[in-house]
Amino acid sequence: EPMLYVTLQKALYGCLRSALLFYLKLVADLEGEGFRLNPYNPCVANKMVDGAQMTLTFHVDDIKISDVNPAEVIRHINWFKSIYDTNVRVSRGTTHDYLGMMLSYSNRQVRI
Repeated sequence: EPMLYVTLQKALYGCLRSALLFYLKLVADLEGEGFRLNPYNPCVANKMVDGAQMTLTFHVDDIKISDVNPAEVIRHINWFKSIYDTNVRVSRGTTHDYLGMMLSYSNRQVRI
């Protein structure tokens, strides 16, 4: 049976190698912005901003940013948009759909 082989010029979404290439680019971008990967969980990055810790958690291309200063969150969202895509979907407020979980933040508690 005939077989067609091709060489891609870009990573193809959904392939294992594509996920690795995206992860490596994301990590390089985060480290360039001053984030450090958590040594125990390579999908968590932290950065000190104005004396407070900003935390990013990510899985593939889903990213959650946590910081005490909403202006810093907005600045980093805009930074992501400038690198990756201006059509980044942003969810702000107390309820978020993240990785198939509904996260609800209220009264200093997180409900899943």
